[in-house]
Amino acid sequence: MRLPSRIKWSHIWRLYEAIEPGLKASPMKLERPDSGRVLVLAPHIDDDVIGCGGTLAKHAEAGDEVAALYFADCTKERVNEAREAARIIGIGKMEFLDYRSKKSLNKEKGAAIALKKMLDEYRPKTVYLPSLFDRHNDHLAVNHLLAGLYQENRYGFTVCAYEVWTPLVPNLVVDVTSTFGKKTEALSMYRSQLASNNWVDAAVSLNRYRAVVSGAGQYAESFIRRSMGKYFELWQRVYSGK
Repeated sequence: MRLPSRIKWSHIWRLYEAIEPGLKASPMKLERPDSGRVLVLAPHIDDDVIGCGGTLAKHAEAGDEVAALYFADCTKERVNEAREAARIIGIGKMEFLDYRSKKSLNKEKGAAIALKKMLDEYRPKTVYLPSLFDRHNDHLAVNHLLAGLYQENRYGFTVCAYEVWTPLVPNLVVDVTSTFGKKTEALSMYRSQLASNNWVDAAVSLNRYRAVVSGAGQYAESFIRRSMGKYFELWQRVYSGK
């Protein structure tokens, strides 16, 4: 099947058709995420902290092992920034791949091999990644990579899809008030990216909004949480029709 590299309006319509039964339900609110080993997939260095840095810090504070796999634009400068941010958040294991942004990442056989190796060796209970309709080619590509591997391996972990470029309709909200200081401090380490966009201000605004509308503390992060099997069904519903 030839997978789309860009998100189209037809994909969005299919997504809303698929999640329609849950649109009238309020998202679940958690003070802390489910315990267990965590893997966060970040197409680019900083996506993980922007989308779920407060939640990752809560995992780390609770004693959960946290690992991160970064896919694209892993320059020396950005890797150094990531290591500084990881120290603050509590990410203990980090792997960096050597791919370029917006270069058909989902077609790179090596990326799928590296992701499978990480999943097989690390055996996470929860995998965080950008949502399957986050508006960036590389974010969509990582979803394609994971879906392709699931078809062959039928993983049993839980997926928590986070938001970076595109706000999502969440079914889970995590109160990150207690770790939000760590998140903003970690974001301030990405000096190369802050030169063009104020991601600290963006995170403060979005996470404050999520808290206000959900009633989950002062700052909150939102997710689509599903079993990997159900997440694959959602991916299939949205993208199998191209």
